[in-house]
Amino acid sequence: MLRIHFQQQWFNLSDPAMEEALYDLPMFCEFAGLDVGADHLTDESTILHFHHLLEKHRLHLQLLSTRQFGHVKVRYRGCPRTQRS
Repeated sequence: MLRIHFQQQWFNLSDPAMEEALYDLPMFCEFAGLDVGADHLTDESTILHFHHLLEKHRLHLQLLSTRQFGHVKVRYRGCPRTQRS
């Protein structure tokens, strides 16, 4: 559900539009970890319920601040740099 929430934010989709995108765009299902060929996918009422849970526990504020300033919080954790001679 969190991945569906992120997709909604990234692509500015309403709950009904997100439900439709899950049925119409296989990449949305794959990113969300849903079975592309399933007869029943997450519907708009389930998505809305998830939004209400985020708000109830005040997690939507944390997600919003992370989304807006995420570039500051992300740190490089790859291989150490080597100096070239």
